[in-house]
Amino acid sequence: MDNFVVSDLVLDKLCFSPVSGTTFCEKLSDCYRQLTESFRNKAITRPSIIKQTIFIATSSDSEYFQGRQELISCGKKFFTELPPTTILPQTPEIGSLAVEFSFFEGLQPDEIIYKQNSEASWLIILHGTVKVLVAAGLGGTSESGNILMQSNNAFEQLKQILAEEKMEFSDILRQWNYIEQITGFDNASNSPSQHYQIFNDVRSKYYQESQFENGYPAATGIGMDRGGIMIDVVAASFADQKSVIAIKSPVQLDAYTYSEQVLAENHAMCDFCRTTPKFERAKIIVTTDKKWIFISGTAAISGQESARQHTIEDQTKMTIQNILRLISVENINKHGIQASENASIISLRVYVKFKNDIPKVKEVCLQFFPEVPIVYVVADICRPELLVEIEGQALLN
Repeated sequence: MDNFVVSDLVLDKLCFSPVSGTTFCEKLSDCYRQLTESFRNKAITRPSIIKQTIFIATSSDSEYFQGRQELISCGKKFFTELPPTTILPQTPEIGSLAVEFSFFEGLQPDEIIYKQNSEASWLIILHGTVKVLVAAGLGGTSESGNILMQSNNAFEQLKQILAEEKMEFSDILRQWNYIEQITGFDNASNSPSQHYQIFNDVRSKYYQESQFENGYPAATGIGMDRGGIMIDVVAASFADQKSVIAIKSPVQLDAYTYSEQVLAENHAMCDFCRTTPKFERAKIIVTTDKKWIFISGTAAISGQESARQHTIEDQTKMTIQNILRLISVENINKHGIQASENASIISLRVYVKFKNDIPKVKEVCLQFFPEVPIVYVVADICRPELLVEIEGQALLN
């Protein structure tokens, strides 16, 4: 369970796996039953749920898209207003479905505004002087189109939502980028173009419309079996822009400073090719009594080079050490933030390339984080040689 404090509101997460059910809908309904039972012990209600992420195991495109429709219909029966929802074809650690719920404790129904246009839906939270935007599953609306088309579609949806809310790309605090077959290639005119590189170049094209005075968003770029491109975001506007601070890693280069040596090929775009990934290693949001840290997707990379020929255990340990160095008191103090102790990690999501490796990864993670809630899913990583990626949230008092 993680805590993102906005004034007197606290953002938490709960994750459930079903204990009964055969169909996707029956399994999700069982997760909703568990969620409802948890309401009795927390100051939350159904309207407090501001985002749900559903992980499912599927064996074909048709099974995924049919399952997604079934799950959306199931969600609409449970919620009076369906919160932003992402349905990811990423196999969970156990079974064929798991769901992550994000909610604000203490959020009042009249502080939430549900919105939609012809292509997407999102919600706005107005609490005091802070405006928070939550959108999920952007772009993942069609079974057709190549990665270039799907990436442009996702960012165009995001651009329209931000414009309607009088926000910019620079207001995004946290972004999740889900990319089908992330290290796969499209072949246009017999010239291979990597999916992740295409996505990065489209992102750069849209991001150039904003001035990122407080750094790029914290972000994850991760693979999924199918589904094209999907984007989730949390954006916010603050009265004091100094409330948001980008954190650099002491052991990894900023991804947006990578050399061409570690970039892949993209021949699909004639106007915008081979640009770097635009994200920060972490973002800190400073509030009156706490400092909340969004930790970007992190892997076994030193400088800009991947750890090669290392075991899954070695890569997991290196990834965790990269995160711990990133949020250490020494590194936080370098960024002008007064801290007397290391930040506390309070939730993690772990992406593992091969399902058979999950027990090994889990054993390492539990050595470092025995009390931290962790979600494990199967997903390809952005470089072929990488086997694991970890993202998370932390608090600094």
